[in-house]
Amino acid sequence: MDADSSRPLALSSHLLNSGNSALNRTLAQLEKQGQVGWIAYNDERPGTDSNNGKMGHSKGVLAFDLATDSAFWLLHSWPKFPALDGDIAPPPSAEYGQTYLCITLKDIKTANSIAEQMRHQQEPQLYDCHIPKALDRESSLYRLSQGVDVNETDPPSNTLFHSQAGAPFQLLAKNRHWGEDFWIDWVGPQLKVDLNVETWRRGTVPSTEDDDQAHQVQDLLYINLESLGVNYEWHYTKDHAKWATSTEGEWVCVADINRQKSQSKRGGGAICFCNRLLWESLSKIEQFKE
Repeated sequence: MDADSSRPLALSSHLLNSGNSALNRTLAQLEKQGQVGWIAYNDERPGTDSNNGKMGHSKGVLAFDLATDSAFWLLHSWPKFPALDGDIAPPPSAEYGQTYLCITLKDIKTANSIAEQMRHQQEPQLYDCHIPKALDRESSLYRLSQGVDVNETDPPSNTLFHSQAGAPFQLLAKNRHWGEDFWIDWVGPQLKVDLNVETWRRGTVPSTEDDDQAHQVQDLLYINLESLGVNYEWHYTKDHAKWATSTEGEWVCVADINRQKSQSKRGGGAICFCNRLLWESLSKIEQFKE
């Protein structure tokens, strides 16, 4: 589903590993030539089992082209992906559901504002960076490519940004020092809504009510696509996706942080936006009973 779609959520005619998917064609633009650059990060890096457990629980690619003042940001949930020096398609046999959200950003200034927040909050584990010589060495994109700058006193933050088409988004993020539940203590109160949340849940799950009892979350048990005309259904234990919908207000959030107590010690964030068609489609596939 893209931002211009007038139709509800539906299966693509192209598999993710077909070579013709929107995901594959987007990443295929990344070539080490001209003034194109990128920063790829993943808490489980491609090609290795050696990772830093203190770095952010974050996965994505932030890419830009200085020549055209353009950029995109891909936020996703797939471990060890993408291997930009090899096959950029996801593996053909995948056991778990995943999420991908790609936004064409308004300009490189927007990409820099996102990079600045990532330096102080998400603290991503980088594994593949290509930085053109023309990139300003004082820019946040360059500084992010060189490492992060997390401060124990930095509170969670909310960065507002726009896509190239003018759609508004909110990037809500927190660092590993904050110590609270990201969803119930930050996202819900910031958006002023109750949330239905689908994330990877292995281990102790935080409360479903925040400290002031003003906002609540509900964890999904099943994903069922029958309402979309697709005969697929799976239990939350088979889902590695990270997303949420508001109970009212048409908010959708796509994230990299799970609703687990252990995640309070990791940096991460969520991109939240209002989209009626996507909100309606996701709300229809959510199930809360065994």
